[in-house]
Amino acid sequence: MRAVCFGLAFAALVGVSAAQEKKAATIKVLVPEAGYQETIVWLNGEKQKGTGGTRVLTTAPIEAGKEITVKVEALIEPNNYTKITRPREVTVKAGDSVTLDLTKEDKKYDKIVVRWVPTPDDIVDQMAKLAKITKDDIIFDPGCGDAVMLIRPLKMLGAKKGIGIDIDPKMVKKAQEKAKDEGVADKTVIKEGDILNEKDMAICAEASVVLIYIGDDLGARMAPVLQKLLKPGTRVVSHRFTLGDWAPDKTVKVRGADGDEYTLHYWEVKAKK
Repeated sequence: MRAVCFGLAFAALVGVSAAQEKKAATIKVLVPEAGYQETIVWLNGEKQKGTGGTRVLTTAPIEAGKEITVKVEALIEPNNYTKITRPREVTVKAGDSVTLDLTKEDKKYDKIVVRWVPTPDDIVDQMAKLAKITKDDIIFDPGCGDAVMLIRPLKMLGAKKGIGIDIDPKMVKKAQEKAKDEGVADKTVIKEGDILNEKDMAICAEASVVLIYIGDDLGARMAPVLQKLLKPGTRVVSHRFTLGDWAPDKTVKVRGADGDEYTLHYWEVKAKK
């Protein structure tokens, strides 16, 4: 009888032990590879080892029957001036093996930051020439940096007003100071804002000209906002980069003072259908 009781107790103990056994989950993460710089991946804020287009991540051990939600984040660099942070949350159970595809853009959650690179003064002048800027024009520069694309047309062509936004408060301050130094502060409005936030971009509605120098990724995401907010007849000129599916009306090559060739794209906003 005692042997039977001991056997039952042992079986119960084994059952409890099995129920409490913890197992990790495995997450196979797919990241962009061809044509991209090496992508960095984090799991719950901790940088993960590995290279290439597939990364295998392992969670902390999870109790049987329980679920946890983990945050996976990839830093993707399609070029040396653009950084895309792509976060996702994944819910897993003990022993799970799941695949997470981070190769695809998510306009809702992706955060894009473009390193500021100034456009040469003479190329800004060429952009203003292509846009046919006059003293009656109001110019908007999304991601204005040091505001050279506003200051040059205001000083050289007597444009009526310049409006710029930039996500970096340090650049906003620098642009405001430069506008003051160049004597056009009274004709400029430069403020902090996100070019992917329609509310921040609403300031562009009064513009008659838009001058742009941002990357292709940001340009593609900003294009629908510009098309929605700009009034018909507004001229848009971009240095080098396109605006996603919004095909330019004209593309020209110009020679800079440095001897290099520069590409400029031109659009004119059409009447809303």
